[in-house]
Amino acid sequence: MGAFFVKIDPNTLQQGEAMKQDDLMKNPFMTNMKFLQQAPEETEFQKILKILTVPSKSGVYISRYDLKKMGTLLGVDIPVRDRKEMLKDLFIYAKQMDNIKGFIDIIIDFVNYRISQYQDVIQAFPRSEKMMSQWIKKAEDLIQFLENMKKEVDIYKHL
Repeated sequence: MGAFFVKIDPNTLQQGEAMKQDDLMKNPFMTNMKFLQQAPEETEFQKILKILTVPSKSGVYISRYDLKKMGTLLGVDIPVRDRKEMLKDLFIYAKQMDNIKGFIDIIIDFVNYRISQYQDVIQAFPRSEKMMSQWIKKAEDLIQFLENMKKEVDIYKHL
């Protein structure tokens, strides 16, 4: 059992691979900076997928059912699986169909629908306004982000 745990003495590491004692205490399992150099950087597309699938960033939760419905509106029938993978597939299909802007419009319509639901909750439960207004703000920021994406699609289309 004890074979999996190795005590690392930071003083015995090579100079090029040595981490400061403080850094080693933050992450005792990483003793080699090469790990950080080899870790792939997140692409712009992966950042977009993360923004859309993480409610604390986007202000809305997009369920698998919602993604399937978006696919239907786009004209494709996608299998239900991981949300990020489904969203990735939808972007790929939209690109193949030369309908990225149409797909972004579908997402914007969905976010606007969620904002209207948040506003209905505020009307029904006025004390929830402080919390719900934060979600509405994030959702509105997402809409602005998506509108900018649509503009970029036009820019890159002409290149």
